[in-house]
Amino acid sequence: MNLRNLVSALGCAAALALCVVLFASCSSGTPGGAANGGGNPAAGAQSAAGESAAGKNGGADSAKAEASKPAMRSITDYTKRTFDIPVAPKKIVYIGSSPGDLFVLGVKPVGASLSVIASQIVYPELLGGIEDIGGNEASLEKIVALEPDLILLDGVVNNEKVQSLVKIAPAVAYDSAAPMYERLRFLADAAGKKAEAEAWIAGYETKAKKAIDRLKTKPDDTATVLLQLGKQLYVMGNRGLAVTVFDVLAFKPAPKVKGIIDESKRFITVSNEVLPEYAGDWVFLLSNNAAETVAAKQALTDSAVWKAIPAVKNGQVYAFESKWNFDDPITRERLLDELLRIMGK
Repeated sequence: MNLRNLVSALGCAAALALCVVLFASCSSGTPGGAANGGGNPAAGAQSAAGESAAGKNGGADSAKAEASKPAMRSITDYTKRTFDIPVAPKKIVYIGSSPGDLFVLGVKPVGASLSVIASQIVYPELLGGIEDIGGNEASLEKIVALEPDLILLDGVVNNEKVQSLVKIAPAVAYDSAAPMYERLRFLADAAGKKAEAEAWIAGYETKAKKAIDRLKTKPDDTATVLLQLGKQLYVMGNRGLAVTVFDVLAFKPAPKVKGIIDESKRFITVSNEVLPEYAGDWVFLLSNNAAETVAAKQALTDSAVWKAIPAVKNGQVYAFESKWNFDDPITRERLLDELLRIMGK
């Protein structure tokens, strides 16, 4: 039901209730109504007793209704807005690109932004039963129909959309650019899953340490993460797969890559000709299977410029599908296994 129909339905119900009240009040003033009580004291006493019992039952019903309301708490979101939200939300709608943040907490949203990312992530098997509400331009009609008690949304969603969302349920914004642990802990707080977040983080750090021990990289080894999409070649800053390469596996960014990170840039575009200036001792090359991307990647790896890069000469280049360039917990955890597999460790 959309918002207009919802209002119309409420209007009809209210009008019907008013008619019933008016009809009842008119009936109580008729001679027949007076004759029911008449001048009989016993009848009057019975009527009074009935009214007393009804009052008690009404009070009990009111108490039950109050008790059935969910416990609430206050939270301040990324945009400094404060909301009262359920302590334990039951029906969450998620607007963003990393639903894996919720899955590791044991939370399955009733609706999420799946239209763009569903074919690009490493965990499509977990999306079953979730209503696709669209991307950042999420369908308000679909969200209303889901009757959420909490909406979690990327802080980049425009304010006009947010003003519409808050009329449906508390719309709590998170910082999608925040480091994974910070983002995960915020979402866990909102979802009432703090313990689950800490348990996952502890398990992930244990697994990461084992991966580092198996890779046995040298302390001063540098690395570069490249992304080929169509004809465009990108050098990644500290986002996506690069976070695991630099922050977890402890590779140092190649000098020019460090400059990208220091300037807080997520990525930059480069030409094939200047690529050697950005290449580290190890190179991780991401790409997808689109025909244009495949052709551009082939042209790059066949070029003399590419073949002259030291990492290429030393056999320290590893290719990954672009689906590994997400920064959610599920991708990050599975990436550790994928790195060991591709790097032959």
